[in-house]
Amino acid sequence: MPDLDIEQLLVTESGRIGPDIYRKTLNTSPWLKLVKQDTWPDEMGDTLSVLTFERTLANSLTWANVTSNALPGGANGGNCVPAAQEVPFAQTTRSYALQQSALESPMICVNDLRFALKRKEQLSNMFDILKENTSWAWQERYRDEYTRVAEHKIVATSTMVDQPLAFATAAPAVSRLTQGMLDRVYLQLVRDGAGNNPMGRQNGRPEFTIICSPETSDQLIRDDDSIRQDYRWNSGVVNELLAPLGVERSYRGFYHLIDMFPNRYNLVGSAWVKVPPYIASAATKGQKFLVNPLYESATHEDTIVFHQDVYTSLIPAPISSPGGNTKFDPVSYRGDFKWLNIPHRTENPDGTLGFFRGILSNGTKPIRPEWGYVIRHLRCAPKLGLVACS
Repeated sequence: MPDLDIEQLLVTESGRIGPDIYRKTLNTSPWLKLVKQDTWPDEMGDTLSVLTFERTLANSLTWANVTSNALPGGANGGNCVPAAQEVPFAQTTRSYALQQSALESPMICVNDLRFALKRKEQLSNMFDILKENTSWAWQERYRDEYTRVAEHKIVATSTMVDQPLAFATAAPAVSRLTQGMLDRVYLQLVRDGAGNNPMGRQNGRPEFTIICSPETSDQLIRDDDSIRQDYRWNSGVVNELLAPLGVERSYRGFYHLIDMFPNRYNLVGSAWVKVPPYIASAATKGQKFLVNPLYESATHEDTIVFHQDVYTSLIPAPISSPGGNTKFDPVSYRGDFKWLNIPHRTENPDGTLGFFRGILSNGTKPIRPEWGYVIRHLRCAPKLGLVACS
């Protein structure tokens, strides 16, 4: 029964794709490792709200001398009832919704696999491509959602203008990312209370995280002799979440996490145009995706100052028996692929056609978006270090 063997192989392997995604890719991207995860609450509607109590301060207090002969009811209420200032309360309500998408493979005919050269090897390559697509989809999702939710969107100009809603379409950046920019953001984070739950501490000092390209991290550290020496001799305990991502130390309050595919842009006229990392190109069959040369030459890129409390990703739990004698196939909403062979009177009467399908769904629950910073700056290519012949 060769057809049955192939069908069983497809079913078995599809069940392993999901776990492999997390086992093999979790430590390859900070976005898959660091974003907080929780479960979407059922039976509460399709749009939820989160209420945040904001920091408030009383008006200037009036201080009065305590005197031995003060009478109750006298000036300032006497010693027993000092004058008081009311502490006001303020709340901010933010709404968020559940969103979803799906990935599917092309239709696969079981009979075609009968004649395929190195059938299992070809299927293994298919499974790897599906896993890569799920990993890529979540990385893109988490990165874009952080950029959307973060309340501080800064273009690297001399004034470092903060644009809370979206990046303005005015002037381009005039500088690559500098330590001075990060120093300014660091002070803002600490003054805003983000240091109460940092990514780590060194000698009691809060340590935050930037997610940037390898070029940007390298230029921050190597292009200044004093910074390079300070970084080399700096030591400290690294957060256990960061060590598997290759982080060995911090510098001036920041761990550097590498994102090989940060968002890059060109300013065309007065609009930011995002440049994709890959572009489609014709293959012998279908289309392949190659590194986009325009991505390598884009003028601007984003560095994200990441704080783990900016938002939480809520993923729905599978529903199989909601009640009333109803039953459904449980669906994983993390992009785990399932092999589907759906009979149809004319299109698939013999059940010899099938495909892989994975569902992705999450809601972005804003927690502390005021602690999120995205800095758009010039993208500078690495120095070639050319040396002429002697």
